Amino acid sequence: MAELIKLETLIEGGGTDRRKARIALAQSDNPEALQQLLKGYWAWHFEGSLTEAARLLLSTNLGWEQIRPLTTPPIGEVISPLGRALDHADQTVRDAAFQVLDGMVDIPAGEVLIGEELTPLWVEGFQVARYPVTNAQYQRFIQATGHRHPQDWEDGTYPERKGDHPVVEVSCEDAEAYAGWSGCRLPAFEEWERAVRGDDGRLFPWGDEIDKPRCNTAELGAGGTTPVGAFPDGVSPFGCYDMLGNVWEWTSTWYDEDNPHFRVVRGGAWYYNHEYSTCTSYDFFSKEYTEFVIGFRIAQ
Repeated sequence: MAELIKLETLIEGGGTDRRKARIALAQSDNPEALQQLLKGYWAWHFEGSLTEAARLLLSTNLGWEQIRPLTTPPIGEVISPLGRALDHADQTVRDAAFQVLDGMVDIPAGEVLIGEELTPLWVEGFQVARYPVTNAQYQRFIQATGHRHPQDWEDGTYPERKGDHPVVEVSCEDAEAYAGWSGCRLPAFEEWERAVRGDDGRLFPWGDEIDKPRCNTAELGAGGTTPVGAFPDGVSPFGCYDMLGNVWEWTSTWYDEDNPHFRVVRGGAWYYNHEYSTCTSYDFFSKEYTEFVIGFRIAQ
């Protein structure tokens, strides 16, 4: 306990002292020390299987001390430690970051209340990605398959330090190719709504009111995508991040079953305000269409 008190004193300092304290906590075998560190720095979902990955990431120089809460719009560009980790020279550091991003959430079977009318619909149990698919994950897919890269990438590479931003400029066909490669699929309209809404008719994942920035919409002033996991206060009842704002997400649902050409997207994007980024928000686009505000997440 004396060791923890000493480290707490260091954390209250700045610069080198804070960095030393973080590394000491990360390398400690004391579970309480790790929890203290996670509370101070870690924004993403944490579970026991991520312990070693988290320890490695938190003991690596990834700019942890520069991270600030996203509470005062306009926030401008956001770079996170996970984005730095995905560009790191050490493969083990990159692998640790991928382990965080590749997480899935178990969504139990249950009734979802669809739309503003709250129409009840039964949904069987399924799994869904905890985060939208990121640039780095999509690049890993391209390297394995030779699939085309998004048109906004220069020289076939995503922008530096934006590996943990949602991939965009991907069509529904691209998203399905990625999902198939990973042994998954796209979520259906109703599955997506169950994952974001939970067991009641809430308007947002956290409730019915907007009390502070909890997702990346136009009100935030980011002017683009933000790293996945940057808004732990906006997590859905089942533990899914970034389901509202940031990017629209492709689903497997056709807008018109009699004319299967347009696919439904859900959740709004950074370019739209809160009115278009709710648990009921949707739009539809041609399955071949790509845009700077459309990404996806996978399910199985």
